[in-house]
Formats: sequence, structure tokens, C-alpha cells
Amino acid sequence: MEDAALVRMDVFEGPVELLLYLVRKNELNVLDIPIARLTDDYLAYLRTSPALNLDTAADFMVMAAVLVRLKVRALLPRMAEEDLTTPQVTLEQILDSYRQFQNAAQILARREAQQRLRFPRKGESPRAKPAEQEELALLTQAFSRLLARLKPQPQLTIAPREYKIEDKIQSLRLLINKRMVVDFEEAITGATLTELIVTFLALLELVRLGEVTVEQQEEFGPIRLSRREGANASA
Repeated sequence: MEDAALVRMDVFEGPVELLLYLVRKNELNVLDIPIARLTDDYLAYLRTSPALNLDTAADFMVMAAVLVRLKVRALLPRMAEEDLTTPQVTLEQILDSYRQFQNAAQILARREAQQRLRFPRKGESPRAKPAEQEELALLTQAFSRLLARLKPQPQLTIAPREYKIEDKIQSLRLLINKRMVVDFEEAITGATLTELIVTFLALLELVRLGEVTVEQQEEFGPIRLSRREGANASA
């Protein structure tokens, strides 16, 4: 793919946002969309991209999750009508929440940088830029595999639990600080689609902040999460 957000398939060619819109308007059959190939194309783009773009990655994977959810619904036509709209709204709210959280984090980072220019810390040396490109590729690859394995969940009568990115970031920090090394799949065992999305976005933020290292010793091997050397354990 020349553009991370551009999709080329037999039934459609254009931005992934338009693809999602047409599916929701029933102008495209979600069952005709090879979601696994779509994510594979994105991973290929990610591996060759000269620049890391967390915003594009977050947008793409959330929209891929929405497509998966729509496909599950298409395979389960007896699901209640009111249940069909809730996950779409929830996923969009999650992404919006991520944007707000990220904007706030960027403002704080700029303030900290300005403060350091005015009052530099004695003996402080600039931190080397982490290999975020490879780490993002590993996370996205793991996430796409999880989406492919996702099974339809039984309909529940209780209200779905609300997940907040800030809370998930904090819980991941505590888990990684306590365990030192955490298996990625262990961190999301039993997670719903909504929680999976929140966890993915939380990990993106921790990688961006330079707090977490994502490693894979061998191809298709387990993905390990650990606290980056020099990161504040109490962050």
C-alpha cells in the first residue's frame, strides 16, 4: 500500500474511512471484505514506512476492529437490533478519548521541554530515540492476529463495562513494574473487543512515552512487554 489509509480490493478502492462508511450504509457487503488481507497490507506498509505514525496506526486498527465487529454481526443475524449500534459508538468514543488523552500528553510534554530549556538538569543527557517503528509493527501484528481469532460473544443482558485508556495505561504500568516482563497475550487474555482496542491504544501511548519496550525473540514467537531502561517506575 502506498498510503496506510488506502485500501485496494476487488470490491473497493479508496480510503478505509470511506470503506467503513459504505459498509455501514449497506452499500458494500462486509462479508466480501478480506479483513485479514487488509491488515496484512497495512503491516507491509508499516514495515517499509520511513516514518512512524501512531495516529494512523490507531485509526486504522480501530476501524479494522469495527469491520470485524460488523462482520460478526453479519454472521449472527439474530442479534438484537439495539445491540448492533452500541459497539460502533463505543469504539469511536474510545478513539476520541485516545485523541483527547494524547493531546493532553503532548501539551504536558511541551511544557516539560520548555521547563528543561529554562532550567536544564545538571548532567542530563538526551535520551536516545527508541526503536518505536519496530515496536509498533510488533504490536499491530499481534493485534491483527487477535482480531482474526476473535470469536462471537454471547449476548448479555447486563450493560457493557466502560473502559478508559487512562485506567488501562495505569494498570499496564503496574503489571509491568511488578512482573518486569509480561507476555502480550497474557495481558489481554479474556478481553472483549472493546477492552482489546483500549489495551492496544494504551500500549501505543506507553511506547510513545518511552516507558515500555516491545520485543520478539523469533518470528511468530511470543511478544514481551517490559519497562524501558531508565523509565520512571512510578510514572
